[in-house]
Amino acid sequence: MFERQLTFDYDKEPRRDILCIDCKSFYASCEAVSRGLDPLKVKLVVMSYPSDNKKERGSGLILASSPSAKKAYGISNVSRARDLPFPYPDDLVIAAPRMNLYMKVQREINQIYRNFVDDSNIAVYSVDETFLDVTDSLRYFKCRTAFELARKIQTIVFKETGIYTTIGIGDNPLLAKLALDNEAKHNKDMKAEWRYEDVQEKLWRIPEMTDFWGIGTQTQKRLNKLRIYSIKDLAHYNYYTLKKEMGIMGSQLYAHAWGIDRSFLGETHTPKSKSIGNSQVLNKDYYDRDEIKIVIREMADQVATRLRKENKKTACISLWIGYSLHYVDDEGKRGFHKQVSLDPTHSSKKISETLLKIFNMYYHGQVIRNIGVNCSKLEAPTHQQINLFEDIKQLDKEDTFDGVVDTIRSKYGFTKLVYASSLLEGARAIARSSLVGGHAGGMSGIEGKEQPHEK
Repeated sequence: MFERQLTFDYDKEPRRDILCIDCKSFYASCEAVSRGLDPLKVKLVVMSYPSDNKKERGSGLILASSPSAKKAYGISNVSRARDLPFPYPDDLVIAAPRMNLYMKVQREINQIYRNFVDDSNIAVYSVDETFLDVTDSLRYFKCRTAFELARKIQTIVFKETGIYTTIGIGDNPLLAKLALDNEAKHNKDMKAEWRYEDVQEKLWRIPEMTDFWGIGTQTQKRLNKLRIYSIKDLAHYNYYTLKKEMGIMGSQLYAHAWGIDRSFLGETHTPKSKSIGNSQVLNKDYYDRDEIKIVIREMADQVATRLRKENKKTACISLWIGYSLHYVDDEGKRGFHKQVSLDPTHSSKKISETLLKIFNMYYHGQVIRNIGVNCSKLEAPTHQQINLFEDIKQLDKEDTFDGVVDTIRSKYGFTKLVYASSLLEGARAIARSSLVGGHAGGMSGIEGKEQPHEK
């Protein structure tokens, strides 16, 4: 069963000098630098909904923590306010999220990277991670090795922004990422290099399978059922059996277990499908049906605006409701997720009506803390399918109304034109109009003059 039937010749594989660069504890570091503090020494957490009074605990999520805070309090970026010692220690800094600040610093750092590579050799992986292909840059910057250039990049980023960076180096993006996650983050110089020659000694010895790029808990369970308990086991499993059991994912995992990744940063990828959605963690537990419906209407308005902005219509709408932390319904569930199909639309009214119909069918007094809305099966509005039971003049009025609302908000800002319900108790749209990605800083999709939309 463990006889290897497919081999790779590293001499025939592409060898590049790839850097995977991570901004260490990025959000927390941005907050520390803005306060003139050392990101590695200060005990700082970025927390949603912190209390203005330090004698009150607050109720938010810990979105980011400095290395010293993680070490001192045993917390991670999935912890909550209750996981911190209380009363709060005097040397603990609690910061509310400022996404506009983080995005500004991210742009500054990525602009520094662009001094070393052209646009075809850079790939922004996430808000705090970026891949660079520096193969053709070494000679220009008079560096003999990628390791030397990585050190130069670290120095410049720190001097110009105060942010520490951790860098993984490899022959391909996979090895660079694995070097970053499994070694560089633990080294004092915050760098590590994994090449094809290191696969057996380093890659196969990754202690936890979930520390491997592309293997989550569910994939690990599937592999365990095949008696694969380590990356070394994966590399020596029968390739054809693995492909039969797991399809293309099995083929990819097998190749990755040998350190093989034939992707290039300059390649473009067009997703097979796309969706537009919005989700939020509410600032408190919601018990009142009418207040929950107000929030759903606001979210419907936002996704509908984004659909029109991207010139798309949706033929499938879904609603996700998550209950309060310790709440479990009569069926033992912690929430529900339902979707319905409909005639393609980008009407705020239709999307709102559809979501509320789902909500009314499945809501029976549960305590709500999370709400998510998603529109899929998108298509361009090349033609309009008329329903015999709908008034064409009324449809035209609704389209005109939506267009006017979009124009005013785009020119003068979201808060200059809101529905009356957004002024009622429980409404969240105005408060969230200064958010970016759900955190303090901008309103995705319906920004206007007040929060300029930046590329």
